[in-house]
Amino acid sequence: MHDVAKLYEVYINRELQTTKNEILNVQRLNQKILSFLHDLAEVSQDSRCYLFWEKEEPINHQQLLEDYLSGLTMLMSIGYELRIDSIKNYNELPIATDIYSLFFKIYHSILKVQSHYSSEDYQNTIDDYFTLGFDLGIQIDEILDNYQND
Repeated sequence: MHDVAKLYEVYINRELQTTKNEILNVQRLNQKILSFLHDLAEVSQDSRCYLFWEKEEPINHQQLLEDYLSGLTMLMSIGYELRIDSIKNYNELPIATDIYSLFFKIYHSILKVQSHYSSEDYQNTIDDYFTLGFDLGIQIDEILDNYQND
């Protein structure tokens, strides 16, 4: 188990410096969700999981990490918009799903967040996003080191 809740705390503390006691801004939330979906697409492209003819080219791990962290930052920003106080720590449990299914699962769960504003759907999205990162070879230490040094 990793203390990813600490990452969320770091993000919340940054946000608290810029906004105060606003009510849910649906337009801004929708913009952030769309931005997250863009970041998710960048991660899928960087992972080369669907590039049929160019698979022989090596994955640029640094670019993958940067795009993954952009998505993580946006995902935490979405949590802030929803006024989610904390997130659960991520447990690394092996899941029997392929990488394509995981991308689709994240896509569907963030759209549930967009339509229901549910903290449970948000938690599912962030759990699946961490699983995706780990499946793509991104280590928790890389995430922590890069995120906290921003």
